[in-house]
Amino acid sequence: METAIVWVAITFLAVCLLLVARSDWPRLQGIGRSVTAEVVGHRSQYHNNVRSYAPIYRFAAEGAEHEVIDQVYGGSEQPPVGTRIVLSYPVGRPDLARPPRPLLWLAVYAFLLFALGLMLAKAFGFLSD
Repeated sequence: METAIVWVAITFLAVCLLLVARSDWPRLQGIGRSVTAEVVGHRSQYHNNVRSYAPIYRFAAEGAEHEVIDQVYGGSEQPPVGTRIVLSYPVGRPDLARPPRPLLWLAVYAFLLFALGLMLAKAFGFLSD
């Protein structure tokens, strides 16, 4: 039973890593662009009876106006409407613009790789009970 749980965990972690990497692949492939955007509102959602907010950014790039919603939600409407912030996106994909958060994404990848490494070590007997 333990072996089955370990392999399910390995599969889950590998799929999570692939999904995160797949969304970052366009950023890793080519040259990025930076653009200054303005916060024009906030999107809200409820999860476990707690309201969270993500800023909505508007900017002009590659000959058109774009609006994107931040991927990271917070407990308050921050930054305030009207704030200007620098976003980055891969060339030709302004729809993927987001504030650069290299430490956050480094932490996500490090956690997934570390957990996957631990599960693989357990599966192949490098970690004893």
